[in-house]
Amino acid sequence: MRLAYMPDTHFGGYDQEIPGHREVSQAADQLLEEAQTAERVGFDGIWLPERHARTETFFPSPVVLAAAIAARTSRVEIATTVIQPTYYHPVHLAEQLAMVDQISKGRLIFGAGAGYHPDYFNLFGVPMKRSGARFVECLKVIEGVWTQKRFSFKGEFFEYDNVMLTPKPYQHPRPPIWIGAFYDKAIERALDWDGWVWWFPTEMDDAVRKIEYWREKAYKRGKKNWTIALAYEGWIGDDEAQVRKQHGHRWVTEAKFYQTHSLTPDIEEQPTERLEKQFLILGSPQNWIDRLGEVRERLKPNYVCIRTRNPRPPSGHYPDRAESLDCITRLGEEVVRYFQKGS
Repeated sequence: MRLAYMPDTHFGGYDQEIPGHREVSQAADQLLEEAQTAERVGFDGIWLPERHARTETFFPSPVVLAAAIAARTSRVEIATTVIQPTYYHPVHLAEQLAMVDQISKGRLIFGAGAGYHPDYFNLFGVPMKRSGARFVECLKVIEGVWTQKRFSFKGEFFEYDNVMLTPKPYQHPRPPIWIGAFYDKAIERALDWDGWVWWFPTEMDDAVRKIEYWREKAYKRGKKNWTIALAYEGWIGDDEAQVRKQHGHRWVTEAKFYQTHSLTPDIEEQPTERLEKQFLILGSPQNWIDRLGEVRERLKPNYVCIRTRNPRPPSGHYPDRAESLDCITRLGEEVVRYFQKGS
């Protein structure tokens, strides 16, 4: 089980004013420092989100951020979890990602999703109607120009005649492609590729059933090395009651936002204690080790990402830069290294 960290691009609160240039610049510095710290303390990967047209998001472009992190790190894998290629010209995106893979010398994982937020589609003038079909075509085009010297394609949305993308990615024949998905129809698409990313896993027994079902379907399709990548969230500290009091409310606020906007099927507004039975981990290093140990034992994921920051709530504590870096350091030194030792 490999462990990744997400330097989250949220720094503001929901529906705040457009952030100022100094705020954004400082946030960019923090994102890079968090990634470098995560590599230094032992994390195996850095995962990057994509969000647009939201004022709480200070760094919307995962491609730009991936390139910057690739230039400042040497070991960690860099995964986009997930880019929504439905908003892009797919050949242009393929070219940019190929360069990220070159800068990182083969450390890119291309995580992709069809997209779910109406504001994102609206910003780029792309209709939500038939977004799944557009997404499938985008992936076919990206893989085609990555793996073929010359590429021709005629689909519903895109058409190419003997085009050539150069240079190709560093990895041959291409970087791994994971599909981010909540709904069964979208998870079914992931079976066509190299893995599935699931954010906000449900309570353990339900998660076991869901993962076993899709793992078996992948195996029957001949995909014995199909990656299952999960994401858990939370904060580390020695006083669990204090950690829960200071940080738990942030996830309650975020869950309320997701429920209000109907953005995922599995997360809804719930008290902290209920979220802790699902994807949220709050407390001591031992609590983290116990929870992730159960995840490793029962769910058997190939990869788990940890996210510690989310949008700034309207009230209550929010971690500053120093707190965030200390949390990453402790997670790396006291949790990640524990699992890397084979305990």
